[in-house]
Amino acid sequence: MLYTKFKSIPLIVIGLLVFFTADSQNVQDSAKNEFSASINYQSTLHYFGRVDSLKSSGLFPVIGLKSKTGLYLNSTFIFIQNSATPLSYTGTILEAGYRFPYSRNFSGNIYYNHFLYQDKSVLQQAALKGQGGINTAWNNKVVNVNLGGDVKFSNNETDFGLTAGLDRLFLFTDIIQDVVVALNPSAYVYSGTHNYFKNVKKNNGQGIGSLLGNNSTSTQQAKQFEILAYEVSVPVVLVKGKFNAYLSPAYVMPQNLVTTSGRPDLSERGSNLFYFSAGVGVRL
Repeated sequence: MLYTKFKSIPLIVIGLLVFFTADSQNVQDSAKNEFSASINYQSTLHYFGRVDSLKSSGLFPVIGLKSKTGLYLNSTFIFIQNSATPLSYTGTILEAGYRFPYSRNFSGNIYYNHFLYQDKSVLQQAALKGQGGINTAWNNKVVNVNLGGDVKFSNNETDFGLTAGLDRLFLFTDIIQDVVVALNPSAYVYSGTHNYFKNVKKNNGQGIGSLLGNNSTSTQQAKQFEILAYEVSVPVVLVKGKFNAYLSPAYVMPQNLVTTSGRPDLSERGSNLFYFSAGVGVRL
């Protein structure tokens, strides 16, 4: 899911690679300045399982800078493609944050994302203007426990979210010579409010909230804090020196879609969805 942790779209792979590399070398993540770049693809764009009417796919170049202090900056450039639109630029995500010092049992970061979507974008997540939050992980030999919280901002609306997940990391160093292979089966539950729904734009450029009115059943449902989606994935990551590549098949199950009786065009679209993400990158 593009947000996203990004767990959701595999933009989080950049963060995972730090853990993979450090653990495989049996050393702590060294404090150093670092530049990273990657190109990523997602077969179907969604936001907690919610999709646009054309079920667009996306291409995402990402560049990042990390200071030895733990501070970092990332820029993600979003290109979408669907049956009605050739590959075209639709927005940029700017992220600034702080990555907690690496330890064998704890990792995490705090962040703020600023979203710069084009006005014509009809992606669900294009309703957002910004998002701040924290991600934490307790790493152990049995199962890693992940918890996160965030606040999302859209026009005149604020949403709160919580994320909880479990994952298990398997490292293989003898499959391919001089390459570390990581397998990371994961299961997550996403919950929160979804007032941003009011600002999702239709083809005429109007937000759904202005078409429904603030006291409609649909907009009242969007105020409720509830489970938004379940997701399972099995990322496979290869790391060789400064280079990395990944493939992440995933299955997302959206929950509590906002619906408007007799108006599917003013309702959230979504159903259980299999999709995959893939990418290659370098860290210098």
